[in-house]
Amino acid sequence: MWNDEAVGRLIEEHWARYRAMTPRDVYKLLYQGVLGPEHLLGPGFADRLRAEYAALPAKGDEPLWEEVRPDGELGRLNLRPFKAHGGDLERLIRACRRTAGQTWGTAEELREVWAVFVEQCRAGRWEVFPLSEVLAFSSWLEERGYPAVHHSPAYRAAHRPAYRLLARAFWLEMAE
Repeated sequence: MWNDEAVGRLIEEHWARYRAMTPRDVYKLLYQGVLGPEHLLGPGFADRLRAEYAALPAKGDEPLWEEVRPDGELGRLNLRPFKAHGGDLERLIRACRRTAGQTWGTAEELREVWAVFVEQCRAGRWEVFPLSEVLAFSSWLEERGYPAVHHSPAYRAAHRPAYRLLARAFWLEMAE
């Protein structure tokens, strides 16, 4: 599933919408696609989501759903359009928990997928990401064991991300 072309296509799809992406944001996309949302659902998850949702404007100018895996089985549900469509927040909370309860990929798979991106950068496919930044971030990841990260400040400022990861099956149930 995570072959060179699939990795490149996934990054291209996100780059087309999110031009403020940095290597950190590419890594976050790949991390989420490989490992899923387990790092997001600690104590207080539901209360934090309720507060975030209450503060968001209901806007429909973003895609409602964006895949984060080449097989399409996991995606980002953008909260502003979800709210604009009258989405049921309590159903979303349950779907998030069910998604987090699934097993997605492994740390080794994440390292391999990141290595595909790095090699694509070396080959010139991603000239928008300076190779020196990609390599420096790669060293940082290796030193820390490929941790979960937040979006970059540039990405947050430009795109104001507000989404939750959901398994496609649970999203389809909610959309019925």
